[in-house]
Amino acid sequence: MLPHQPLSGAADPSPFGPRPLGAGSLGAGSLGAVLALVAVLTLIRLWAAGRLGLAADETYYWIWSKHLSFGYFDHPPAVALLIRASTAVFGDTAFGVRWLSVLLGAAASLGVWRLVIRLTDDHVAALAGAGLVQATLFLGAGAMLVTPDTPLVLFWTIALLALAELWRTGQGAWWLAVGLAVGLAFISKYSAVFLGLGILIWLAWVPELRRWFTSPWPYAGGLACLAVMAPVVAWNLMQGGASLTKQFGRAVPQAFDPRFVPEFFAGQAALLTPLVGILVLYGLFVVLGRAWREREAGATLIVATTVPLILYLLWYGLFGRVQGNWTACLLPASIAAAVIGVRAFPAQGVLAAILRVSLRFSIVVGVGLGLFVVAHAVWRIVPLTPDPTAQLFGWRDAVAGIERAAAEKGAGTIGTASYTMTGELRFHGSGQPPVVQLNERLRFAMEPAPDVARLRTRPILVVAESRRDGEVHAALGRRFRHVARAGSVERHWRAPLWSFAAGSYVDTLSLFLVADPIGEGFPDIGTPY
Repeated sequence: MLPHQPLSGAADPSPFGPRPLGAGSLGAGSLGAVLALVAVLTLIRLWAAGRLGLAADETYYWIWSKHLSFGYFDHPPAVALLIRASTAVFGDTAFGVRWLSVLLGAAASLGVWRLVIRLTDDHVAALAGAGLVQATLFLGAGAMLVTPDTPLVLFWTIALLALAELWRTGQGAWWLAVGLAVGLAFISKYSAVFLGLGILIWLAWVPELRRWFTSPWPYAGGLACLAVMAPVVAWNLMQGGASLTKQFGRAVPQAFDPRFVPEFFAGQAALLTPLVGILVLYGLFVVLGRAWREREAGATLIVATTVPLILYLLWYGLFGRVQGNWTACLLPASIAAAVIGVRAFPAQGVLAAILRVSLRFSIVVGVGLGLFVVAHAVWRIVPLTPDPTAQLFGWRDAVAGIERAAAEKGAGTIGTASYTMTGELRFHGSGQPPVVQLNERLRFAMEPAPDVARLRTRPILVVAESRRDGEVHAALGRRFRHVARAGSVERHWRAPLWSFAAGSYVDTLSLFLVADPIGEGFPDIGTPY
């Protein structure tokens, strides 16, 4: 075992600090208040999880959960395992799919609380972090949706906790926990490679940690990590590198388009909520300075496991759109940086005033915004065009109408041209006739092949969103001798609460009846858009 050597400044009350947060700094930061906040928000999210329809991606991952595999076209398998475990308890309902994700969102407060304690020895700061993480839309809205980020955040946080324990105790056995956590993060989402990179930077940058390069423990942890990763890597090799190629192919620059960079910053400000975002930005500035000047192990741990991914996404934003949720895995460390920054507020000036106002109102404003998003998703409070929450509603009635149309037309199969449509039709439908996607078949490599004879000998009712009507129609014409429009089905939601005149209409789903495929085998229509 390598003994822990205190950092410079270890005579301070904590490894980080100029000063601990006094009780007066965060009067509302009591244990009881934070526990009550987490409990109430969790109950509200559990209620909303059952009221809101599933997003298209959630239904797609639900399909995965019915056909477990070591890999899938888009992501590794952890999200499928999570949904399989979740639905095993409460069934194939929206609540059944999501309840476990909501509880993991509550557990994020526990992870941040423990991480801040191990980094600062400041229990009040830890409680502040536990409250702040609940005040973000990453959890305020994101915790109710099941995505690969859900298990990724869990295992990324566990890895950070194990690394903090390693630093504070010097016990090499923690490397085994680190290795397992990084491996599990990798089989959640491939962006976990930045976590592995961050650990190497941490070890190389902090002088007191370089001794681990000569210890067997990190290599044992690395073997544990590789053992967890191996089945996913093997699946990719057997599928021609399908999933890895798709995800890491994003790293190849396309046309230069820097307008996505300010969009990235705006998205992060919205998901963190603006006041929490100010605290996070200042906190990252503080820990970056300490990591650079003093090479503090705790500060460097935060910097090394956040900044590389941020820099990559900024670079990526010069060429393409960065999805806001891609930084979800950085949330625990970012909140830890925020409360560490609070401990180093300037004494006076404009910046000090901005930071103190942000601290005072961040939880109230953030929680309020989160509750408003939930309320709007449930009751459609304001008329938005387009409304991002509209994708969650109207599917059950629409799918019933599509199945009736298929029966009337004598269709043996309902066809689709996108995984989003496939997911919604399968989750909300009866399964008769079967739903088959007529392109991108590698997305469904985990399930039994469709009945090709049925597809070739009986009509297929193809469904497409209105925005893809023309493209799908043209693609069908290239693959089938007989293509005819077969009507449409509208999807509706409730009218806006304060503007009933706006109506309940959401979208029109176009229907095509096709038959007599051109060529042999499966009638693949290719990617029409």
